[in-house]
Formats: sequence, C-alpha cells, structure tokens
Amino acid sequence: MNSLVFVISRIFSLRLLIVVLALACVFMGDAIPMLGWADRLLLGSLGDRSGIADAGALLTMTPEAFTSALDARGLSEPAWSATAIRSGLMASALFLVLAVPRLGAGVALPVILLVAGSLVVLQAGFMFYRNVWLPLGEVVTLLVAGYVIMLFWLQPRRDIVALSENVQEARTHLGKLLLQQGQADEALEVLSECPPGEETLALQYEIAIQQERKRQYDKACATYRQILDQKRKYRDAGKRLAALENLNAESTSAATGGFDSTRTLVLPEQSVSRPTLGRYEIEREIGRGAMGVVYLGKDPKIARTVAIKTLSYQAFEDSELRDLKARFFREAEAAGRLSHPAIVTVYDVGEEADLAFIAMDYAKGRPLSEFGKLGRLLPLATVLDIVARVADALDYAHRQKIIHRDIKPGNIIFNPDNGEIKITDFGIAKISDDSRTRTGNVMGSPLYMSPEQLKGQKVTGATDTYSLGITLYKLVCGETPYQGDTLANLTYQILNKRPRSVREFNPELPDGVVRLINKAIQREPDKRFLSAATMAEALRRQASRELRKEAS
Repeated sequence: MNSLVFVISRIFSLRLLIVVLALACVFMGDAIPMLGWADRLLLGSLGDRSGIADAGALLTMTPEAFTSALDARGLSEPAWSATAIRSGLMASALFLVLAVPRLGAGVALPVILLVAGSLVVLQAGFMFYRNVWLPLGEVVTLLVAGYVIMLFWLQPRRDIVALSENVQEARTHLGKLLLQQGQADEALEVLSECPPGEETLALQYEIAIQQERKRQYDKACATYRQILDQKRKYRDAGKRLAALENLNAESTSAATGGFDSTRTLVLPEQSVSRPTLGRYEIEREIGRGAMGVVYLGKDPKIARTVAIKTLSYQAFEDSELRDLKARFFREAEAAGRLSHPAIVTVYDVGEEADLAFIAMDYAKGRPLSEFGKLGRLLPLATVLDIVARVADALDYAHRQKIIHRDIKPGNIIFNPDNGEIKITDFGIAKISDDSRTRTGNVMGSPLYMSPEQLKGQKVTGATDTYSLGITLYKLVCGETPYQGDTLANLTYQILNKRPRSVREFNPELPDGVVRLINKAIQREPDKRFLSAATMAEALRRQASRELRKEAS
C-alpha cells in the first residue's frame, strides 16, 4: 500500500496537471469554447463596434457559429496557425513547469502578464492590419491558469526545499564533526545522502586526505573516485588517485589498507599526503628497533619535533604480540612518570588498527655505543662526566620507584655538540608499585645484565648501577668484562667467573677508575654502591682528578 501511494505521489503533481492542460489545448482546443475565451473577447470587443454585448454572446457560441462570425468579419486563419499555436502552448508549458519554480511567484507574475499582453497586442495587430485571425487565446489561457496552479505548488515546494537545505546543512555539519573526531567512514556515510555540491565535495576531499594520512589508501582511492564521479576535475583528486594506485601496484604484500605495515611509513610518492600517527605528521625514518621503526615527527599544533617509536602488530605473531604490547606501553608508563633533563620525555601514546606508537622527546645526538670502540673512545674525563650524569638520572628514577633494567651504551644518547645526554628505552622497566610487574622475567641485554637479573630474582636499583658499571667498562676500553659465543656460556661466566680486569684492555687506566668499575660490577648487590647517587659522587670526584691531571 505504501509503495502504491509513493508511485501515485510521484506520478501525480500539479506540474503534470499543467502539461495535461497544454495537451488538452493542443488536441481539444476547438471542441472546448472556454479555452479560447480570450480570442472571443478580443473578437467581440475589437472586431465589431457593437462591443461587449456581442463579446459576451461570443463566449457561448458554437465552434461552427464562431467560424461563421470570422468569415463575416473577413478574417482568415493562415495555414501555419496550428503550428504556431501548438509551439506557443508547449513553450508556455515548459516555462511554467521549469522556469517559474526558479524565478519564484513574485518574479514570474510580471513576466507572464507581459507575455500575455504582448500576445493580445500581436493578435490584435494581425486582425487590424492583415485581416488574419491568429487564435493565441489558448496560449494566454494556459499562461494565466498555469500560473494560478503553480502558486499552489510553489508554497509547499518552498517549504520542502528549505527543509532539504536544513537537512543537508545538518548532515554536512555532522560530517565535519565526525571528521574532526577521526571517524572518516561515518562522515562519508552521512554525506552519502547529500546531493553533490561544492561544500560536500570539499568535505569528501578532506576525508580522502585524512584517509591518506591514516594510511587507509584503499579507502582514500574509493573516496577520490566518488569525488571524480561527481566532478571530473576537482582540485588534484585525479592526481592523488593516480599516485595512490601507483603505490598500490608497487606494493608487494597486502596488509591493512593494501600496504605492508612492516615497511616504513615514509612514502617516496610526492603526490601523497604525509602519513600521520595520532596528531603527529611523519617526516622521515630515523632508526629501527627490535619492535618497530622510529620516525622523526612533528606536532603541527605546537610545532614540536618528536621521535615516534612504533610497534607494528603485523610484524609479530598473535602469541607474542600481547607481551610485546605490554612492554611497549610499559615504556610509555615508566618514562611518563619521570621528568628529568637526562631522561627522555614521553609526550603521548596511541594505538591504531595496525600499530601502537609513543611520541617522545627527540634526543639529538648518537648512542654511546658508537663511542665504545677502539679508535673512537671519548676522553676519560668526558666519559666519567657522562656516566655521572646518567647515575644522577637513575637515582631520580629509583626514587620514583622505577628501575630501568636495560642500561647499556645503546640506550644512552649523547650529543657531542652540547654534551647533553638522554636515557631512552624504558621498555622493560620495573615499576616497583605496580602489581602487574613480575620479577621472574629475564629480560635485557645479556652483556650488561646483573647476575640477579639473569637469575630472575628480585631487582633493585643496584641492578642499574651494575649495568652502568659495565657501560663505563665498555666506554673506557672498548670491551666488556665477559665474552661468550653463546647465551648459556655468557650467562655461566657472569654468574660464576671473575670479570676480566679492565686493565687488560687499557693498561693506562688510573687506579681510581679501576676501583670504581670493580665496585660497580660486584656480583653481590650489597657490595656495590649504596645508590646511584653515591656512584655519581664517586664518578665526579674521579673526573675532577682527571681534569686536574690534564690541567697540570
């Protein structure tokens, strides 16, 4: 029943009534005298001096009698009259149906009155000067009656148009809000009911750009195609679509969005927008770690440069991904609790469909591992100063109940230009007041791990001072106290063997430095420095001695 009502409502309309009236005038005009009322009034008032009385009689005159009246007055209808009348009727019908809705009732009325008056004047001119009868009255009747009919159509249409515009405006506004919230798919769904227009096209274009930045390249392609279907040369949509299709064709493995998520996010194609993670724009790749790629990014809102560390979910099996994610977010939690100039600052953490990311302070410089090789060792005083500052930072972390557990040269960034240092990679940090932390896990870099850490025993701040002592050992001679070709062999040496003296690799090393290293790497935690702060004081005293030696 509803479908029948819908079909009838579509078929019947007041505009269709005007078309029917025009067809009636074309095919039945002669049989219906009232359709030519204007002709009869004109003939009665102008064609005969008897005036209006005769004109009134003409309104009820039969077609045959009316033809006789024309003959009596010496008027003849030309052969082209029927064609002219039909053309006028069709033109009037089109004007009423198509032009009047656009012009509006106020503008259309004087136009119709002007046209109708011109037709009457034209008809009178033919009568008086050519003795030609051109019955344009049916055209005048259609114009007047059609305008009255359209008045009843225009008012509800005006309300419908206003309502439609309000709905479209509301949908567009909702689409913008959804886009601002990162819900591009929902925004597209809202816009699907809107007719094509500049505003909706602009919003669809913004959605496609966001899909590009979110690395949803297949979705971006589909959105660009929708835009081009509506407007073939809209901005640079065609160029961007071609660039994305080219990237898709070059992709060697399928993943989310049609691209391998383990690859770098930095794309060589210049026509594609820079990808984003959260609110951060990716500029270039600056390193790779065990869990993912590290990028240089920028926060466009405050123009802050950040390092963005990622964990690609597709690079790991589901069985190990849960633990890796826990480690990854543990790093953000641990570093996020700390605020120290020598500890990397975490600004943000986020998760997307295919990866997680941490945005942190971009530490300019190089890892100390680059300065732990013969021929590239830093001056002893510099090394002692660096390690002392690291010890200060570790003491601060320990007082915040956080133990790093993976101190090594590769996790300390040193900037030779200004001497700044940053401790990074809190991925396996132990948070002492966190019940989720288990002390039985053996994690870290074996060459720098303390004996208790290798045994899976409870770790304290002494674990970090041990690792820092091994780091100092490496930085002053380029070697480590234990060497093993297998993890089992290395573990056995650390747990059971005496460390090799640092003097084996650097015979000129001062006694004070040797004693300091030996104390830091004692097998028993209670024989090491009481705290990282105590170790920092010892390092600074030794650094002062070295500086005095150099000065003398």
